[in-house]
Amino acid sequence: MKKEFRYGKEIQQLREARAWTQEQLALAADVEARTIQRVEKDVTKNPETLQAIAGAFDVDLESLRTTWLIPESTLVRTWLVRNHRQFISVQEAHPWQQCARMTVTPLTEEGERQVNELLRQILANRDLIEPYETELWECYTQQIQEPLQALFDLKQAIFLMDERRDFILPSSGDLKPVRDHIDNWRVQHFLVVPLHGCFQLSPTEPLHRFNGSCRSAGEAMFRVMKEEREGALVYSDTLVAVIQAGGENRIHWCNTCFLQQNGGRRIGFEYIAQVTGRMIAEVYAEYEAFTGQQFIEGLS
Repeated sequence: MKKEFRYGKEIQQLREARAWTQEQLALAADVEARTIQRVEKDVTKNPETLQAIAGAFDVDLESLRTTWLIPESTLVRTWLVRNHRQFISVQEAHPWQQCARMTVTPLTEEGERQVNELLRQILANRDLIEPYETELWECYTQQIQEPLQALFDLKQAIFLMDERRDFILPSSGDLKPVRDHIDNWRVQHFLVVPLHGCFQLSPTEPLHRFNGSCRSAGEAMFRVMKEEREGALVYSDTLVAVIQAGGENRIHWCNTCFLQQNGGRRIGFEYIAQVTGRMIAEVYAEYEAFTGQQFIEGLS
């Protein structure tokens, strides 16, 4: 939990108690009216300006100060879950107090409805059941096996993000908690993503896979969620990303998610076979027949 000193609220209250306008306070403190506006919004905390305002009120600087507790949040780690066993393993090993869910995959309206319903079934009552409750947990794991498999059959996966945040405890009237916050509150984010998908925050930023082994990929998606930005560019697979970018050489590749291979290529035969559902021998044969080459120089 981070502590932050703020002055705007107290300054505004003292000014209004004296029935002063911002212009009158600015005149008394020998600063510009615009400066008072910025100070009251806590946009600026210039020490000389604050001291001048304190002098105008004939109070010490400390009396203008209020202490705010600012919750902090960090991403602990991520996982890309592709089967029932992985899902259960993560849930049993990494407990949480709160969860959030989101669909970040290109879908039709009907596809989105179907995926949301499956996700609802998977997480139904999950926050009420813990792995140490053996009988209930076994019942839950069996219950979600079918909707999980249905989700994976739609070529979707679950990108799990484990967040550690400060949780401020509320007080009510005379009832106050012993502590003002919990500093290890765990939130697990369930994101439905394309099975072979990738994303980037903008066309000029790195292209990432939904990769549990890439810290940068996790941090990038975490920023999307926490900063409430417009969102990321999500592609069903890397081939789509390459086509939309106008060629492999026009993409800013994440070097962790897409290791550079022989010839400088980023995508190999194995990946193409996974995405297309073709046998790798067929991919080899078709490529050689089309290009007369035995290896991929690049997809551009």
